[in-house]
Amino acid sequence: MIKRFAEKKGTKIMYRMRGIFPFGLCVLILVPFFGCAVKDGNIYTPPGAGTNGRAVYQPKAPPGIETLAAAKADLARLLENRGRPVGITFGSGKYYSERDLNLRANLPELDILLKGVNLAGASLTYDPNNRLRYFLLKSMTVLDDRIEISPRITFYYGDLIDCPISFTTSKDKTPYIYTVHLRDQLSFHFHTGDLTDAQIFADDLFFVRQTLKKQHDERLTLFESKAAEYRALKVKPLVSEEQREYIVQANALNHKKDYAGALDLYLKAVEIDSISYPGAYFNMALLSAQVKRFDSAITYMKQYLMLVPDAKDARSAQDKIYEWKLMLKK
Repeated sequence: MIKRFAEKKGTKIMYRMRGIFPFGLCVLILVPFFGCAVKDGNIYTPPGAGTNGRAVYQPKAPPGIETLAAAKADLARLLENRGRPVGITFGSGKYYSERDLNLRANLPELDILLKGVNLAGASLTYDPNNRLRYFLLKSMTVLDDRIEISPRITFYYGDLIDCPISFTTSKDKTPYIYTVHLRDQLSFHFHTGDLTDAQIFADDLFFVRQTLKKQHDERLTLFESKAAEYRALKVKPLVSEEQREYIVQANALNHKKDYAGALDLYLKAVEIDSISYPGAYFNMALLSAQVKRFDSAITYMKQYLMLVPDAKDARSAQDKIYEWKLMLKK
């Protein structure tokens, strides 16, 4: 359910429940090569690594990179307007589509997701079983919060917080043998002549993950303190007009199934005041879950419950957290 707010008698902000709108489009967390994965000690071993590849490099903090901005600039250097393409692997987790996008037979569904991407110099390479080996792109877009392959195929840095990063080399006869795997979400394939670039790419992502995890933990600790102050207030703060504008716009994008855009606007609203509209966290949790960002969904729902532990829907909100924890294990 999506919470909406409305004014009553000019002063009070109320929350009312709205029926869950159908989320027809699955977006954004991808499964790498050939199904489910396993962990091998501290090194993540992606599916097929035992037969088609082997772990050859453990990502680490990159030398000379000291800020998130520097790491993202380095990622842009590696992904934007390259002379040699980088391969992308989609998995069989059916995140983007109800069908397996690895199959050549389902190319029309993949074409839909590639709308808006610059396909100059792009190519799809399939193996003898008509499964996608990799999708080659000469350029991707590196944004402040995500890597965007197309407007509908994106990877958020926030999803790295609890995401193992691994590096393997393939034994198959293919020119794109170096692969950086992001757990069950996405894989990037680099040419046999780009070993250094592949390692730098993995190291940059490692730095982003470690930095964001530290920031996440610090923000959550600070939020717990603010939530305690909020619960103690007899008169709760009102939603400002600036926040209201973002929330109304977020709900509008929600109806248009622009879930990433809706999340962006909700985040802008809570940046103005992190406690004045608890329903924003409830909404962000549901939106995150619908795009398979279950780690984020759990965090947002916990924040909602920190602010309003006695909410009428507190039981169902906690149950959602249990459900999403299960989804993370799959």
